[in-house]
Amino acid sequence: MKLLLKAIILLCCLTQSLTAKVSNTNNPFTIMPHHENFLLFAGYSPNNLTEKHWSPNGDRDYKKDYKRDTNEAQFQISFKLPLYENIFNENANLFIAYTQNSFWQVYNREHSKPFRETNYMPELFVEWNPNKKIGFSTLQKIRLSLAHQSNGQDIGASRSWNRTQLHLLFQNNNFSYGVDIWDRWDERSKHSLSDPKGDDNPHLEEYIGRQKYFIAYATDNYKLSLTHQNDIFDYHSSKGNTKVDFIFPSMHENFDFFIRYFNGYGESLIDYDVKIQRVSFGIIVADWE
Repeated sequence: MKLLLKAIILLCCLTQSLTAKVSNTNNPFTIMPHHENFLLFAGYSPNNLTEKHWSPNGDRDYKKDYKRDTNEAQFQISFKLPLYENIFNENANLFIAYTQNSFWQVYNREHSKPFRETNYMPELFVEWNPNKKIGFSTLQKIRLSLAHQSNGQDIGASRSWNRTQLHLLFQNNNFSYGVDIWDRWDERSKHSLSDPKGDDNPHLEEYIGRQKYFIAYATDNYKLSLTHQNDIFDYHSSKGNTKVDFIFPSMHENFDFFIRYFNGYGESLIDYDVKIQRVSFGIIVADWE
């Protein structure tokens, strides 16, 4: 529990530095929040999930496998840094960004409270804020990204992929909605399990899809969002996932409480092909954009 409290303090310190200049996009080299920054204290899953192990040659080592604790913590840190403003003489900025999402078996004393999985995602992207009226809504944001995501593991446990991604965000009064569309870069198949090069996660898009759709309703104090990930053009070929977040006020102005429900594939890279249900509770950096 002491480790979890230290993580909370670290997130508090990060929040103070990020929120101090959250809207200062006119100052180059200012660190700003990017994706969600949160800490989930606990996340219960009814699924009996397995902690997997691999030998140095890439073969699965079933003798070392064990059942994970069904309750684990999770946290995400995400920030961006502007590199160039008004690129192409337009209302667009060039950014680099970094996001880290960690799954922590902090209540698993039997196995020394390990970090089960950490996913790292650096990005390079151009972001527009057109504020253009389209029908009854306003197109607030367009983002074109080059992203790499991996878990930094060795042969066998290694998972990584690269993609080009388009993000569109619309606003209509208290509602915001949009879509993320990505195209995975091609990778050759591995010649053997011990091959360090090649596709670490074949058939990834069959499990996580090729688009993500989201809608949220926000007031001054509450926010409810629904996200669904699949492939709308070939819906039955991918399994996808659904995520629901409910955010409500806490005692601290920089944080809100939130409850998350996740059901589907792709929660983490190591288990992208495993269906998981999870209900989690934690805190999220307050952001009502």
